[in-house]
Amino acid sequence: MTGLEYLLQRQSKFFLIFALFSSFFIHSEAIVNVEDLRRDGEKGFFANISGSLSFSRGNRNRDSFSIQSSLDYNVEDLETFFVIKRSQKQINQKNYDSATLAHLRLNFLFDKDPSLETYIQYSKNPFRKFNKRELIGLGARFNLENNFKAGVGVMNEDEEDLSTITDNTLRVSSYFHSEFLIDENIVFDLSAFIQPALSSFSDYKATLIGQFDFHVNENFKISLQYNTFYDSKPPSNAVKKEEGFATVFSYNFN
Repeated sequence: MTGLEYLLQRQSKFFLIFALFSSFFIHSEAIVNVEDLRRDGEKGFFANISGSLSFSRGNRNRDSFSIQSSLDYNVEDLETFFVIKRSQKQINQKNYDSATLAHLRLNFLFDKDPSLETYIQYSKNPFRKFNKRELIGLGARFNLENNFKAGVGVMNEDEEDLSTITDNTLRVSSYFHSEFLIDENIVFDLSAFIQPALSSFSDYKATLIGQFDFHVNENFKISLQYNTFYDSKPPSNAVKKEEGFATVFSYNFN
């Protein structure tokens, strides 16, 4: 019996329940789950690629693609992580959604916790009503018991909306991440990110990502992700809350 046959035979109830559950949510591209992708605690070079492709033809021609690649290079006292993603959706060859993201993170390790991490990020998503968002941050990372990880620090956010109005904000950057073993090849992954402005805690961004990872074999997995994003002061004409459900296929080259 192959790994895929085993997965489908033993876990079909999980797929059915999750498929029914997902019908209540907006379907969208997955949010990049940095904490799920990182290979912290492991030494060596790691590469991962994931994505999706879909199309339909009829009264409306729909095309969409998403591709994401991440690289880790970890040595004794330094962990390096980089991810890049590009996605686009079209109806009758007209874009109705697109996004680009690049994220680089360095984690400097010491004999004891916490470690010191720094990162830079660039994202562009005109359909979320911002032309670009650039981040640079510095903080402490804690590896706690039971696969629980947390971080806290500060970051500078430089944002530009579609009207080229810019906003520069210094924020607290905090997060936690934990994994729960459901079965021998099923893991539930939970990540939360909270980013209040230092000048006013009523100005904040928050992201919650819940994700089931179905490991078909050592290299290939299928992830079912629910994500929600909240911005208390979004760009002009943008909604405060977005949520989505996505299926991600990923392969590790190691």
